[in-house]
Amino acid sequence: MKILFPTDLTVPLEAAIDQIAAILPLAEQNVHLLYVNEAWPAYENVLGLSGEFADDWRNKLEKEATAKLLEAEKLLQARGAVVSKEIVSGPPAMMIETVARDEHCQLTVMMPGKHPLVDQMLLGSVSGKVVKHGPGTILIDRPKNNYPKELKNVLIGIDGSANAKEAIMTAVDTFQLERRNPQILLFHAVDLADPIKFVSPVEFISRVEQNLLLEGETYLADAKKLLADLGLKKVEFAIKQGKPAHELVETAKAMPADLIIVGAEGRTAVQHFLLGSVSHRIAMQAPCAVAIVKREHRPS
Repeated sequence: MKILFPTDLTVPLEAAIDQIAAILPLAEQNVHLLYVNEAWPAYENVLGLSGEFADDWRNKLEKEATAKLLEAEKLLQARGAVVSKEIVSGPPAMMIETVARDEHCQLTVMMPGKHPLVDQMLLGSVSGKVVKHGPGTILIDRPKNNYPKELKNVLIGIDGSANAKEAIMTAVDTFQLERRNPQILLFHAVDLADPIKFVSPVEFISRVEQNLLLEGETYLADAKKLLADLGLKKVEFAIKQGKPAHELVETAKAMPADLIIVGAEGRTAVQHFLLGSVSHRIAMQAPCAVAIVKREHRPS
């Protein structure tokens, strides 16, 4: 598997890589380190008028970025990873997505900074765009104190789509869940659309919700069997009524979960759009790492 790991000058690398290694086994993995120099044409033009200062600034930035990548390379190699490095210039989200496709990366690791008041705005700015548009699996991993050294509790969102099953199989392989044998909780949320609630009789809503609960239990039972067939036995499941993103995040807090895994596509075009919104909210609000698993990226 090839992993894209974008980094910047503010990330405390040793703690970040320790946390990633707890979630994702790095031994014998191909890791492509990426530093994006956030260069904008207008800004570059202003710097270009500054003469020697502009050249000194660019050289200093590249020198610091090179040192940061070298530090990350040594830390990753100590964990058995095979490492390559690259420095590019451009808008960060676009460059991350481009490199992920060009390098045929199956997984992109994003580590948003810890900014309590503006975290969602920042995530929407870069990591959120990568979640929406980047190829393969996107792992959002926020820096967290006292992170466990081994993956213990995994929460998997199930919606009954074919992509949910594909996400399970991809996640088992990507995170080597069979070998690590964590406790897994399969989760499904039932939520009737608000317009239907407002215009439908109470009896009708009750019947529909009951049918949705029964359908959800079937999805969960199928997913549990799939995991058992893949060799995972420590599996439980839960079903709740409410907004999927909110209920899943609250369940993750209650466990507490070390990793949330969700698929990024629903069963129809409408559900694809809605679930994309759900997975984005989960990525922004989750108290732990989140893996957004998309359909397999097949380079052209």
